[in-house]
Amino acid sequence: MHISLADGNTRAISDTFTHHTGGRKSKTIERTTNMKTPTSIVAVMSAVLLSGASAYAQGDASSPACNNSSWNPESYCFYGEKAKIVEKFGNISTTKLSERRVFLQVTQGESKADVRLYERQKDGKFTVTEWTAKQTSRLLADIDKAIIANKGVDCVGEQVKGILGRELKGGKVSKEIPAPETTKAAFAHPVNEAKGEFIKSVIFLLC
Repeated sequence: MHISLADGNTRAISDTFTHHTGGRKSKTIERTTNMKTPTSIVAVMSAVLLSGASAYAQGDASSPACNNSSWNPESYCFYGEKAKIVEKFGNISTTKLSERRVFLQVTQGESKADVRLYERQKDGKFTVTEWTAKQTSRLLADIDKAIIANKGVDCVGEQVKGILGRELKGGKVSKEIPAPETTKAAFAHPVNEAKGEFIKSVIFLLC
């Protein structure tokens, strides 16, 4: 399935890469790991970097870039109101996102959770696998343990992918998804679609 970002009528999985804003003001709790806020970089470089221009976009699970990223994975955890979470997605450097072949978003709503694994292909487009679960506390704990146990030895993206397959089984796969232009566009949709006023969304930048 090929879905263009320019198509305003497009829904389904490509909405993952659509920017959503709005909502009332409220307090939001945020925990981040190695987070920086290079606003100027985000504004100027996002379209270029996320379009697949990074040399790493052509890499694979055995590349030197993957080895380096597996040794230095990152996670960002946000709690609170949807609009505030989406706004803070913009604080994740687009440079960091463009340097990763695999990243994961786990969003917990009031009654269910949405899990999405993004895998950049050699042509710069993405394969996105989506699962629905009731709770993700155990899944997140298992992912954390696997990352620590791996210690950067093997491809951390493949390690996490294996956990998702074992615990969540087969997911809905969408192929040839265009790269997002911003981090907000990449991660906003699952948050906006979640049920409830207090949401949790965790981003893992893997290999």
